[in-house]
Amino acid sequence: MLILGLAGSPRRNGNTEILLDEALAGAKAAGAETEKIVLSTLKFSPCISCGNCEKTGNCILQDDMQAVYEKIIAADVMIFATPNYFYNVSAWAKAAIDRSQALWSRKHVLKDPRMRLNKPGYMISVGATKGRKLFKGTMLTMQYFFEAAGYKQAGSLLIRGVDAKGDILKYPDYLNAAVELGREAAAQEACSP
Repeated sequence: MLILGLAGSPRRNGNTEILLDEALAGAKAAGAETEKIVLSTLKFSPCISCGNCEKTGNCILQDDMQAVYEKIIAADVMIFATPNYFYNVSAWAKAAIDRSQALWSRKHVLKDPRMRLNKPGYMISVGATKGRKLFKGTMLTMQYFFEAAGYKQAGSLLIRGVDAKGDILKYPDYLNAAVELGREAAAQEACSP
């Protein structure tokens, strides 16, 4: 089983990425193969809304997202981690999600069976404030991204009130919850087309 971790924070080794690393460590300890992609280290452009992917299933922009598409398709489970910015995902995460229109097209227009598996998708998000609706936008965005990419939301870890880089390390319960999320992800059954 391959569990793909997507890190959507521009801040390397920050709170969200630390939790993703803990989740991937939990999955690995449970016997899964893991891979992490840090979106901010890739070179890719935002969607230009050209419509090409709706005809071919392929994005006309040839950049690092091409390899990300293949990893998303190949993985059995995905864990997407993003900080919460203005009650939604980060700009890096949103750019990758918008570029996933190519995956949506493969699923809904071209009827690619690999995109119709509803594989488990998990999300991790950390926000600085404690607002009651803090994760409402993030959850909705991730729900539609997972659906377009051939996944179904299986669980989440949402942390309020943590902001400064590395502050998550002060909360062992949150770190343990991330490890448990990874173990749960590794316990999922692999889907096949």
